Amino acid sequence: MVIVVLALMEIGFVAVLVDERNFGVVVLLVMLPGFAGWFWWSFFRPSIGLTSTELVLRNKRRTERVDLRTIEAVMPSSEGLVVFVGGRPAYVGWAVQKSNLAMWLRRPGRADQVAEQIRQAALAVGAPVRPAFGLPDVPPPDSPR
Repeated sequence: MVIVVLALMEIGFVAVLVDERNFGVVVLLVMLPGFAGWFWWSFFRPSIGLTSTELVLRNKRRTERVDLRTIEAVMPSSEGLVVFVGGRPAYVGWAVQKSNLAMWLRRPGRADQVAEQIRQAALAVGAPVRPAFGLPDVPPPDSPR
C-alpha cells in the first residue's frame, strides 16, 4: 500500500515538473524507482532460509536449494556463509557475512551462530557435517589437539 501511495505521489510530482519544463528534475524522479529497485535487489533480497530438509540460499541472481543431508561443512567468511558439499565449497550465502576483524581476532559473531544452526540442522538429519574451523572452541586443522 505504501509503495502505491509513493508511486502516485511521484507521478504527481513528475506531472507538475513537466508543466514547469524542469526536465533535469524529471529525469531524476523517473530514475528514483530504478535506484530503489536496485538498492532492494542488492541489499535486502539476499537471505538464508532453513527448513527441516533443506537450506535455501537466496542471492542476487538466483536461489540455491541444498539438501541438508549433503552438507559437509558450513564456514562463515567475509563473502558470506560458505557451504561445503562433496569436499569442495559449493555454495555461498551472501546474507550473513563475518567481518575480517572478527576472523582475525577469532571472535564469534552472528555468522558463526547461523553456521552453527545450519550445522545442527544438518546433523539432525544425519549429515556428515564437521565443525567449521575458526570457531573459538574448535582449533584450526593444523594445530595439535
